[in-house]
Amino acid sequence: MFPSIQQGFTLLEVLVVMVLLGIILSVAVIGTGNPQADKLEEDVRRLLQILKLTQEEAILTRQQIAVKFGTQHYELSRYDDEEKIWIPISDPAIFRRRELDPGYEIKLFQDGISVSLEEEDSGRVLFYSSGEMTPFELHLSLPDTDIRYQMTGTMLGELSVEDMHAYGTVVEDPSL
Repeated sequence: MFPSIQQGFTLLEVLVVMVLLGIILSVAVIGTGNPQADKLEEDVRRLLQILKLTQEEAILTRQQIAVKFGTQHYELSRYDDEEKIWIPISDPAIFRRRELDPGYEIKLFQDGISVSLEEEDSGRVLFYSSGEMTPFELHLSLPDTDIRYQMTGTMLGELSVEDMHAYGTVVEDPSL
């Protein structure tokens, strides 16, 4: 008799290879994610913290401070009572003008009405020395996706962010 020659792989060997490939692919898919969505979340977190600091700054310095939103940026300014003008703030560096990703869609609402972000004298949210602020809703999103955030500020100075892209549900996270 001739010794038998094994050709091919056993079922067990094929199954082990399939399981290993499945694990490797799942790790690769989880690791890639959506970098633009991650950047939007990071920018929303940063903006929320800057707004909280702006509110504290207005109270501590007893000055009116405005956050002016543009189509792809935001900047802070103080109101000069003598000159009757808004002066941009660049010091400390945390309050400098910030450019946002050109891929973001930004909408500002005040009193339920959409505010133009292209006009010079519109798009301002005011922070008063009393701790109050102009009520607003700021919508930040990635066009052609379901990734969007809604930042809300109340007249009493409360700030919150709603993550509006988790399967169509709204998850409120004021500590974001």
